[in-house]
Order: sequence, then structure tokens, then C-alpha cells
Amino acid sequence: MLIDRYITRAQLQAFLIVFVSLAGLTFVVDAFTNMEEFIAHSAEAGGLWRVLGAYYGYRLISFFDATSGVIALASAMFALSWLERHNELTALLAAGVTRWRIARPAIFFAAVVALIAMANREVVLPKIRHAFARNAQDLSGEAARPFDARYDHATEVLFRGRTAQAGPCRIDTPSLLLPPTLADYGPQIDAAEAFWRPADEQHPAGYLLCGVREPVDIDRLQPLLAGDRPVVLTRSTAGWLEPSQCFVVSDLSFEQLIGSANWSQYSSTGELVRAIANPSLGVAADVPLRVHTRFVAPLLDMSLALLGIPLVVGPNRRGVFVAVGLCVAMTVLFFVAVLGCHGLATGYVLSPSVAAWLPLLLLGPLAAWRAQPMWQ
Repeated sequence: MLIDRYITRAQLQAFLIVFVSLAGLTFVVDAFTNMEEFIAHSAEAGGLWRVLGAYYGYRLISFFDATSGVIALASAMFALSWLERHNELTALLAAGVTRWRIARPAIFFAAVVALIAMANREVVLPKIRHAFARNAQDLSGEAARPFDARYDHATEVLFRGRTAQAGPCRIDTPSLLLPPTLADYGPQIDAAEAFWRPADEQHPAGYLLCGVREPVDIDRLQPLLAGDRPVVLTRSTAGWLEPSQCFVVSDLSFEQLIGSANWSQYSSTGELVRAIANPSLGVAADVPLRVHTRFVAPLLDMSLALLGIPLVVGPNRRGVFVAVGLCVAMTVLFFVAVLGCHGLATGYVLSPSVAAWLPLLLLGPLAAWRAQPMWQ
């Protein structure tokens, strides 16, 4: 137990030092690059430090998600190399302590970090993903961005517009192209603006179009139905609508409609599975790839740890700097293999399931083979 506490404490200290150093360096460079935007927004947000704290506080959580596996390995290498540098590793081996017994707390620490990262991806990040949609140039979410046309595959309505604003979930000058089966009003619906509205007791989820210009008599028209499902609601049957308004039912959220990568990157696995089953969305290969990756990620983090730790406590012990250099090279090759397989999935060369699990099938046995001498 004394060995466990000693190594775990050293690894925890190394983890915090490396994490704070890398995050601090990244955020300081970014803050100085965008300082003018932060200062301009500070007057309405309650001060510069509050702006910086809110902006980088959320990104610190995202930074942990992106780097936890690598930093866990780096902290293990630091803690075990510290034993080697001060000849404590030699003393432990001479006292009959096995290599597995020495490496066990480092492996356990890496497993705990992998589980915390998994919980972070499933619980924390989905609740705060709205914060990542706003960069330093759009801290208030009011900046207009170009809007790319997108289909609702369930209703076959093509959403078009000039620009979109993330904060109010607004589309400027929307022009919705209707399919022939819903062309009772004409080929399209034009309006001044549209707003995403979640489902409530009055209506399902969809988009509220305000200032409808075409068709001109939208208030008197009957709603459009696709079978028994309403697609366009008008004032003639929906009394909660104001004059020159209509409501287009859609299961596409605003994040999905504008093609934001945040909704898939920071959604929970359950939300991703529901998105795949959503007939309105029509997901590409990256979403099922991300679902499979969520299951593989903790195992890949452990494989990375088992590939690096034997470089220090294995029977073929090397100098500290040689071990660190080999660890860096091994980490680069590790991520080249993982990202290469993911690239083959997004290029539709491999299926998402194969591309997600293939790195583990290749690197998992290699990690077990590299760690095998520690069990002896």
C-alpha cells in the first residue's frame, strides 16, 4: 500500500502539472490572439475576468476530453521515470517487488482517468455543448453565419436561408422549398425570419416562420399534412400563431440544421443513437463512427498506457530520455493508426463499426504483448 500511495501521489501531481501546463499554454496563446474580442464583450458580460473565466472554463472540460489519455500516459511515464532516476526502481526490484506490482498503481490510475473521461463525455459535455458553438468572434451568439441548404429527409422540405445566428436559433430570410406532394401553397414558403422552437403543449418541434411573404394569404390557408402528420401549421387552425406566421414541423434541431459539428462531438451516446434513428436527419458515416468510438475509447486509452509503461518498468530498461523519446514516437504512431482508420470510415472505404474497432484489434494485442514481461 505504501508503494501504491507513493506512485499514485507522484502520478497525480504529474497529471495536474502536465494538464495545467498544456491547457494554460494553449489558452494563453488563444487569449492574447483574441483579446480585442474579449475586451469588447466584457462591458456587457460583467468584466473581462468573468468573460475569460466562462469562456475557458467550458473549454477546459473539452480540453480534458481531448487529452486525458495522452496526459495519463505522460504522468505515468514521469512517475515511473522518477523512480528510475533516483534508483528507487532498482531498490524495489532488488527487494523482490515484481514489475507488475510497481506498474499496478500507474495502470489503475490510467483506468480511473479513462472512466472519468467516459463519464465526462456522456454526462458533462452534452449539458454544456451550447458553449462550444460560440467562438471568440461570436461570444454573444449573435454573429450571422452563412446558411447552407439542408433537407429534412422525413418531410423532404429543403431549408434555405441567407444567414443563421446560433444565439437566438434564427435563420434570416428563410426560403423553404416544398416537395411536389406538399405543393398546395406553391413551390416554396418565403419569410423574413425563422426561429427554432422545441416541442411544447401547443406544437411539436419545428421552425416558426415570421413575416411570411409567399404565399401571401398564409393566414387563411389550411395546414399541410403528409399522411396523418402535420408539416405546416397555419393560423386558420393554430390560434397561437400571429398574423403572417406559420409553423413548419421538423425533427431537425437547429444545431443539426446548420450542420454544426458540436451536436455530434459533444452529444451523449444515447443522443447519437436517437439521431441515427431520426428519419429527418440522414446522418453521414461520422455519427455511427462516433457511437462505436465511444465504446472503444476507454479500451484504447488503456492500450496506450500498456504500450508506454513497459518502456520504463519492463525488463529491457533504458535511460529516462530514451524511454520518453520512444514513448513519444509510439504515441504518434498510435494516433496515426487510429485517425487513419477513422479517415477510411469518413471516406466510405470502411464501415464505421470496422473503422472504430480495427485500431483496438490491432493495438490491443500489441499492448498485451508489450506488457507481458511485466507479469513475469
